[in-house]
Amino acid sequence: MIFVAGCMLISGDEMTEEQRKEMISREFLRILANSHGFKIVEPPLDHGVDMIVCPVTERVLPNGHTRYLDSQYKLDFQIKSTTNAGVVDGDDDIRFDLESKNYNDLVARRDDDLPLHLVLVVLDGAPPACVEINNEKLALLGRAFWYLPDFGSTPSANVATVRVSIPKANILGANFVRGCYVNLGIPV
Repeated sequence: MIFVAGCMLISGDEMTEEQRKEMISREFLRILANSHGFKIVEPPLDHGVDMIVCPVTERVLPNGHTRYLDSQYKLDFQIKSTTNAGVVDGDDDIRFDLESKNYNDLVARRDDDLPLHLVLVVLDGAPPACVEINNEKLALLGRAFWYLPDFGSTPSANVATVRVSIPKANILGANFVRGCYVNLGIPV
């Protein structure tokens, strides 16, 4: 650690690999949402929700000006990050060992109008190897998937983890956030 003018600078070695993967995963979802005009809110306390995505609506004022307003339809996301070594890669799905408490949070919210979604970011390698920069692009090497438990799923009695099976068709693309709203029948 280095102190400069009353500030403490921390070298990259001060942050654990898990913390670095988590922060990269959050930025991944932030980029997807922001690039399509959605706002991201990070709750100050983590009670099973890591990020909230909020559409921005507009209304025209009597004077003809446009006023932008946060939508009432906010989606909550739980974000997990791992490397390829942390998943079992099947033909049609990937399997990931999710902490039971997190799985049960997903199940508890499954029947809500706006269910809690899991986003799993699978990095090709541990940071910084999963980031590529050149004169033309900044790339995150890996892939990401979304998951919702099936309707009627019941909480797990497991103490540690639950292995979830995520269809490879649930890969996150550029239109993922908008697609979540469309799938829920909410116009954005």
